[in-house]
Amino acid sequence: MQFPNSSFQYQNDLAHFCRTGEYIPIPGIIEKNVDRYRNLIYNIVDDSLQSAYPLTSNLLEEKEWDDLVHEFFSSHRCQSPLLWQMPKELLEFMQETDNHLLVKYPVLSDLLMMEWYEVEIFMMEDKEIPKHKIKGKLSTDALIINPELAILSLAYPVHLKNAAKITVEDKDQYFVCLHREPELGKVIFTDIKYPHVELIELLLSGEANFGRLLKIFLKYAKEEEAVIALNQFLNASIESKLIFGFKNQD
Repeated sequence: MQFPNSSFQYQNDLAHFCRTGEYIPIPGIIEKNVDRYRNLIYNIVDDSLQSAYPLTSNLLEEKEWDDLVHEFFSSHRCQSPLLWQMPKELLEFMQETDNHLLVKYPVLSDLLMMEWYEVEIFMMEDKEIPKHKIKGKLSTDALIINPELAILSLAYPVHLKNAAKITVEDKDQYFVCLHREPELGKVIFTDIKYPHVELIELLLSGEANFGRLLKIFLKYAKEEEAVIALNQFLNASIESKLIFGFKNQD
C-alpha cells in the first residue's frame, strides 16, 4: 500500500519525534497529546529490551540502563518490523558504536549475545526433525541431535556465574550450547568444551555413532577416560533432549 508523499512525511516526522523528542508540527496532530505517543512507544521499547535482556538490565546501574535505552531509541532506526526481533538491534548497536559500557563492563558483549540467542532459539521456526527412535544401542546406533540449537564462543563465563561477580581473572575461552526442549519450548544451556563442539558439529552432519564420536575425544584424553566422558555427555544430552534418540534403520 502506498501513501501520498505528504502522509509518508508526516509519519516520518512523528517517528522522528517519538525517537528524539524533537517536534516538527504535523497537520492533524493535537500537540498537547503528542507526548503520549512518545511515552507509549518508548515504554514498549524499554519493556521489550528488559524482557530480552533481564540480566543486562540488572547488571547496569539504573541510570546506565535508562541512558542506554534512550540513546538506542533516539539514534537507531530499527529495521525489523517484528517487535520481538528489535532487541537484537541493541546488541548490534552496542557493537557498532563501541559503546563506553563495553569498557566498564567487559562481560557485557558476551552477556548481551547469550541473552539474545536465548530469545532467538526460543522464537525460531520449527526445524524438520529426522525420524528417530527413543531406544537404541548407544555403542553402535547413529544418533539424532536436536537441530534447534546454537553454539556460542565466549570470553567470560556469563552462562555459569552472576555477571556482577565475574572478573578479568575469569577471562578465558568458553563454549555454551543452547537448545530448545521440544515439549515445553524451554531453552537449555549446556556448558561444553572444544571436543563437545566438534562432537555436536559431527552429530549435525547426520551420520555419527559412538565410534566416530569417540575418535574426537581420543584426541584429548586416554581411551578409558574418553569412553567415560563420551558416555556421560551422550547420556546427559539424551536426558536434556539435546540428542533426541537413535536413527531409524528402516
